[in-house]
Amino acid sequence: MKKIACVFVVLMVVFSFSACSGGISGDEAKSYINEFFEKVSSEDYEAAEEFLHPERPADLQKFFEALENGENIDFSSINIEKYTGFKSSWYDSSIGGSTYSLKMKAAASDKIFRMEIEIAKNNYGYGIYNLDIDFD
Repeated sequence: MKKIACVFVVLMVVFSFSACSGGISGDEAKSYINEFFEKVSSEDYEAAEEFLHPERPADLQKFFEALENGENIDFSSINIEKYTGFKSSWYDSSIGGSTYSLKMKAAASDKIFRMEIEIAKNNYGYGIYNLDIDFD
């Protein structure tokens, strides 16, 4: 009986450590977003697209050019002013993995706007799953 209990405890410890390895930390998410915007700022959209989750590909050049033309804004000078919130999930059933969402105020061309970026990690890969930009 003691052997069975010991095996059960060992298995619980192993599974608890493996479950924790799937999450995304805040520092990891911020670093990832900063690297993404470095590529966007330098207009290296092909490299920036590598930061997108494999399930959510997009033509970032068209996306940012449409925003630049529509809002009269230049993303080559984008700067994150302040992080205003975050949400973390070890497991989100809608994507089948972990997520980390950051809300922030950002500036470009002397315009302030709000953004929310969700990073996802699942069996299909790791990357930016959603990118919402809200101009006031």
